[in-house]
Amino acid sequence: MPSFLRFSVRFRLSAAIAVLFGLMLLVSLIGMRVLNRTEFWMNVLHQDTLTEVSDALDLSRRSADLATSAPFLYALFPPFQLEQEAQNVLENLRSIEAHAAGDPVLDLPLARLRLAIADLTTALLPQTARKADLTAIDRELERLNRRVRRLANDSALPLEEREVWTGMQQLIANATGAGRATALIELGEFTRRYTMDRDRIAAQLLPVHRASFGEIELAIQRSESLFVLKHREIAAQLDAANALFRIRQEASRITRFAEDKVAQAEARLSQARAETSSNLDIAKNSFLAFTLISLLVAVTSALYVSRYVARNLHRIADAMRKLAAGNHRAELPKGPASEDEIGQLFSAFRVFRENARKLDRRTSQIRHQNALFSRVFRNIKDGVAIASAEGWIQAENENLRQLLRLPPAAQGSRQTMQELISQSSFSRQASAGERGGFEEYVDRSGNVLEMQHSPLPDGGAVWLLSETTERKKVEERLEEIRRVETLGKVSGEIAHDFGNILSSISGNLHLLEGADPEQSQHFQSRIRSALDLGVSLTERLLAFARKQHLEPQVTDIGLLVEGIADLLEIALPTSVTMAFELPDSPVLARVDPGQLESAVLNICVNAGQAINGAGTIRVTVCENNGAQVSIRDSGCGMSPEVLRRAREPFYTNRSDGSGTGLGLSMVDGFVHQSGGSLVITSQTDSPDHGTTVTMRFPPLEQITEPSSDLAQPGTALVIDDDPAYLASLCEALERLGYVVLRASSFVEGAAQLGQQEELDLILSDLNLDSGASGWELLEHAQAQHPDARLILMSTRLISRIPAALQDAPQLTTLAKPVTDAVLRDLLLPR
Repeated sequence: MPSFLRFSVRFRLSAAIAVLFGLMLLVSLIGMRVLNRTEFWMNVLHQDTLTEVSDALDLSRRSADLATSAPFLYALFPPFQLEQEAQNVLENLRSIEAHAAGDPVLDLPLARLRLAIADLTTALLPQTARKADLTAIDRELERLNRRVRRLANDSALPLEEREVWTGMQQLIANATGAGRATALIELGEFTRRYTMDRDRIAAQLLPVHRASFGEIELAIQRSESLFVLKHREIAAQLDAANALFRIRQEASRITRFAEDKVAQAEARLSQARAETSSNLDIAKNSFLAFTLISLLVAVTSALYVSRYVARNLHRIADAMRKLAAGNHRAELPKGPASEDEIGQLFSAFRVFRENARKLDRRTSQIRHQNALFSRVFRNIKDGVAIASAEGWIQAENENLRQLLRLPPAAQGSRQTMQELISQSSFSRQASAGERGGFEEYVDRSGNVLEMQHSPLPDGGAVWLLSETTERKKVEERLEEIRRVETLGKVSGEIAHDFGNILSSISGNLHLLEGADPEQSQHFQSRIRSALDLGVSLTERLLAFARKQHLEPQVTDIGLLVEGIADLLEIALPTSVTMAFELPDSPVLARVDPGQLESAVLNICVNAGQAINGAGTIRVTVCENNGAQVSIRDSGCGMSPEVLRRAREPFYTNRSDGSGTGLGLSMVDGFVHQSGGSLVITSQTDSPDHGTTVTMRFPPLEQITEPSSDLAQPGTALVIDDDPAYLASLCEALERLGYVVLRASSFVEGAAQLGQQEELDLILSDLNLDSGASGWELLEHAQAQHPDARLILMSTRLISRIPAALQDAPQLTTLAKPVTDAVLRDLLLPR
């Protein structure tokens, strides 16, 4: 242990405060040195400011040099000299721009200065060429003037001819004056005179004058017109003078800016130096004051720590050592009354001591509970496993592997519950959703295990595995007995009802033998009524047996219920109130809309009869992993026994004995035949008494007709003597992508088999017209189309297959009615 840890808290705190004071004193000394250095650097800043002032003065000098050198461009005529001097001026300008870089105030003057220099150069560069052209024209005019003057003074020539020569002499004089003009007004006057004299002389020309007149014209039009050249020369001189004026003006502005800069720098420097000196004085005084205050605080803190903090900490530490040694009766002397940290430590000790006492008692209880749990965990007959949040089994009893028929676990191995089950011979028979929270597993020997999964708050889980083989056998036997009882009751009721129907038919046939025509119609009507009753009873039995003919289509359940709302309210007593909860968006399912309307009406009528007096029936349509229709009433509810038998055919619980007892059994048959499920819950106790009947249908996406992902859609032949069922089945196959051929009789089907060269699918009803059998057609199809798939349909149980078809590789038998879902599962690839 380091020697420093042997010192007391009082010594440590006092030493820490002393070190703190030393550090603060050191910081103060460093700060004072820094402030002195700051004053030194302010002097350096003063020197830098002087440098800035020097740069501003240099800027002013260069600007003056630019203003002085620019006029020399005006006096230079050789182009090479002019360009060289212009480059010198621009170089001077670039130097000024480099000195003024970053100062936006000078951006506009410098831009104007550069533009003025460019204008001056542009105006002066062409002047040399113009002056050369004007000089050449002047010399030519002088030569022509001497010739014309000589001819004008020749007395030997006729007077008329000499007058023309004199006019041409005047014309040359005007042209010469224009070429030597120095102002635009003077140039304009000579131009006007030349034009008037030329027009006058041109009218008086004789053949002898035309050659000289042409030479004059040619001399004046040399290069460009004399007048144009002179005009451009004078205009360029004016532009150059203007540019020179602007150069001097902008140079003067730059000079004034530099002077202002120098003045501002000097003022800023003086102000900064004064403020810095003042701040330094304040900082020195502040550092001295802080140093004295730090000394006072350090001394006060040392006294406080030694006389208050350290003494009370020693008391608390002594009591905590006793408490840690197991002395739960350790006491502290009366602590300070303040609410500072020391006072809180005294209070915390008392709370900690009380918690230690409670923890000791709780530890004894937990030790007892752990012992009890360990006995239960080891001795329970069921298998128990505890898994972590990641799924690994952390603990298991011996019965777990015994029930799974597995050897004991290897030392150090880790497994999940799923891996453990996969190693056994058991396979899942039913999910937790199908068995009310229990999963059911069965092996090849018929042993049955039930497994329940209970999640823990930390994300882990407890698995409970129970042997239910004997109980399952008893339940299956009871279920078989119930089925036999139900079948017996159904058979008796059917025999009774059909006996009444046959008795009615037999009696009316007997009476029909000796009846007159009028009575015959009456007896025939009674026979037809008996037959209709038999048909209705047969349809109800088919619905119960889930064999009725359905015409399913995509239906909006909410819209359907909304459409029969008025009918439901009419069918119920006035004391019963209907309430509807329908979604805004469509809830779609593939069902027979007529049968669904009948099912909803049937359930609502039964609910209304279960309500004594005022009550409410609530119809709810929603999307819950498919379409769902719930009908809840506020009636008296059903007892568990009545609820268990509610779906049995011919079972009624009405006190007056009315009703056929086929209502809910028909609804159950329709829902299951549509691929859905029927759930009935009921409660007889207040205040939630009532019954809820829920019809669930599969999601639409599970039964939508595919058209492009069939294995190999081809040609199908359908043979059935029932036109309605034939049309429905053909439409279902067409939706699956087949090209469908129809035959409504045995003869027509046999003819189609002989006519078609290639068939991929052949479906036939077992019982066709005139007692013909579908087996015979399939035998012909096997012989003529050996690669075609064969399907036989019947409303009866098919127990015998002809010998000729027993080896057919693609023969399938289906129970009618055949739904879209059955065809899709049979024909679509998986």
